[in-house]
Amino acid sequence: MRDSTNRTHTQLDLVNGAAPGGSEPIRFSLAGVPERERLIRFGEFYASLGAQCDVEFLRDVPFEVDFTMQKLPGLMLMSGTRHGSRTHRSTTDASDDFGLLVNLGGLYFISQGGCEIAIEEGEATLVSLAELGTFVHQPPGDVLALRFPRAQLAALVPGVEDYLLRRIARETPALGLLREYVDVAWAGQAIVGGALQPLFVSHVYDLMAVALGATRDNAEMGQNRGVHAARLHAIKQDIARNLGAADLSLTTLALRHGCTPRFVQRLFEHEGTSFTDYVLMQRLTHAHRTLSDPRRLADKIAYVAYDSGFGDVSYFNRAFRRHFGVAPSDVRASARRLDS
Repeated sequence: MRDSTNRTHTQLDLVNGAAPGGSEPIRFSLAGVPERERLIRFGEFYASLGAQCDVEFLRDVPFEVDFTMQKLPGLMLMSGTRHGSRTHRSTTDASDDFGLLVNLGGLYFISQGGCEIAIEEGEATLVSLAELGTFVHQPPGDVLALRFPRAQLAALVPGVEDYLLRRIARETPALGLLREYVDVAWAGQAIVGGALQPLFVSHVYDLMAVALGATRDNAEMGQNRGVHAARLHAIKQDIARNLGAADLSLTTLALRHGCTPRFVQRLFEHEGTSFTDYVLMQRLTHAHRTLSDPRRLADKIAYVAYDSGFGDVSYFNRAFRRHFGVAPSDVRASARRLDS
């Protein structure tokens, strides 16, 4: 049985405060920390970051925290696990930031501004971080949280305050795209470098606006930027996973992603290429990488061609020479010389 009176005061300011580590991802975990020290460690980690919170143990529920945070221009991302505690924002801070909470596991109870909501797995809601509130997440307690200045979302969603503590259904297409877009970008470290960060943040705002239900004009703008970017990202990942598949076609991909072949074509045209050219370049790059791999020197060139998705070896040889300026056999010979 846990002592529910054991409290700690923590600080929380993930956008306007000096989050440790700059734009590099930061992981915080209580794994291996003795239970009696967990609230203290948790408080120490947040002590330099903004608005004060009270955190207390829940009875008969282990207090677990393991999440990763990343600060970007105008956006803070947090993803991971936190359960076994009741967190109460006991004071407000000077910012007017909002947070989008996407529940990835376990019932999530939120109380704020005289309203209460319980969101289930896959659902999301918008909260104000300038308001007092109480948050309780049941195990497994997995969550994706995005914190950002209210004004930036308000520019896309007029009357954004009306969406506070409203349920965003798990079936909402833009919410699913948002989750996938963040997961892929984070896993691939695409947002660690500064060059892609503003574009990524802009797309995230667009997806949030569409998920909340923006006005028609703003929703169309989000579709043309964030939603399309996320959809294209998902299609490219699908292509990468299925380069060698005989049925990798425009029609097959469109069916898998719930859109028309013409829509997929337009996504690639907006990038200045075509679906056919993109797939060809990915297959040629895969073949070149395989031919250069010292662990694959025993593979016949014909096998490499088929494995990369080419059904005709003669066409593969012509396309390879046209793109790289050398024959596949030349790349293989060079790899053998280096290996020896």
